[in-house]
Amino acid sequence: MRAFGATLGVVVLSTSLVVTAGPASAQDRPGPLLAHTGVSAAGVDGLDVVDTGTGRRWRVADGLTHDASWSPDGSRIAWIAYGADDLGHVQVAAADGSGRTRVDGEGDSRSLAWSQEGTLAWFHRSAWAPTDCSAADRLRRPDLVLRGVDGATRTLGTVAPTADELELSPDGASAAWRERGDDVCGAAGTRLVVADVATGRQTVVPGAGGTTGLSFSPDSTTLLTHRATADGGDVVLVDVPTRTARQVLTPGAGETHPVFVGDGTDLAVVRTTPDERTLSVVDRSGAPVRDLAEPPEFVEALTASTDRVSVLVAGRSLPSADGAVQDVQVWRQPLDGSAATVLTGRGRAATFEAAVASWPSDAPRLERRLRPRR
Repeated sequence: MRAFGATLGVVVLSTSLVVTAGPASAQDRPGPLLAHTGVSAAGVDGLDVVDTGTGRRWRVADGLTHDASWSPDGSRIAWIAYGADDLGHVQVAAADGSGRTRVDGEGDSRSLAWSQEGTLAWFHRSAWAPTDCSAADRLRRPDLVLRGVDGATRTLGTVAPTADELELSPDGASAAWRERGDDVCGAAGTRLVVADVATGRQTVVPGAGGTTGLSFSPDSTTLLTHRATADGGDVVLVDVPTRTARQVLTPGAGETHPVFVGDGTDLAVVRTTPDERTLSVVDRSGAPVRDLAEPPEFVEALTASTDRVSVLVAGRSLPSADGAVQDVQVWRQPLDGSAATVLTGRGRAATFEAAVASWPSDAPRLERRLRPRR
């Protein structure tokens, strides 16, 4: 995700512009749709979608894109597209990319989320000076904009200019994000903010500063995040009703990339002990439930699939001795520990950003395009 005032990083892998039939190991029926977006090491890419059931892939939009998010039924996708002026604009289209429409106002929009309840939200401000730290526009507080299912928009107060990683609870009652204060060029530590969508009341959560990653439980009552430690990291659980945080201490083991799976009782994590490193399912106390597989050397992201029986993994090997960026793959790992299914070909990347359709949706019918003969 791109924060206000952040420098662009290298994000996400690239895929073919051609719709393909997918890998031979894929299932025969459609599954939840995985969208991934960003900038490849080879240049500017776009927004691509993979049907996690059949492995079919297609391009939704070209250009610099971030923060893809699906509508509740998976029939539409929203994302932020950036132009040469570094201004972001909220785009909404059908799952196949048709009917693309811009839904925000003039200015700059960043960090987008779509709740299962149907609310679309983003940060927006009317002016933005992307390169000058002394410009007053860089200190302008963005609005938190909410767009309802009827298309009407309202503003739920303002946020810090550094606000980033916006998430909405599945029930649409809460919004959460991170911020670093009002100095977009400073190096202040991050803090976690939770807001009530009905009243706009914002609360900084004590004990949740300096964490990374952010996701709500399926029942909207808990936020899951992560804090780096000497042995890798610990899970941090935030109780949404009380705005309190609890770090799950697991001596002798480090957990990273936590994500709720299934009904939210358990988590999928990359778990490291003195003896091994595994992709595992653990409960909310950090106790192991089941080991799934050996993870790649470098995990870009874990993303829970809406089928509730699998997790999507993006990863690559560590850089080679000459410093070359290694290949990235994305695969679907069943939570019962059975064999994984590769969803994408290899692509050059540094980090990964993805979204899964909120409902297990059938992929749109697409006309097959053949590669021209050379």
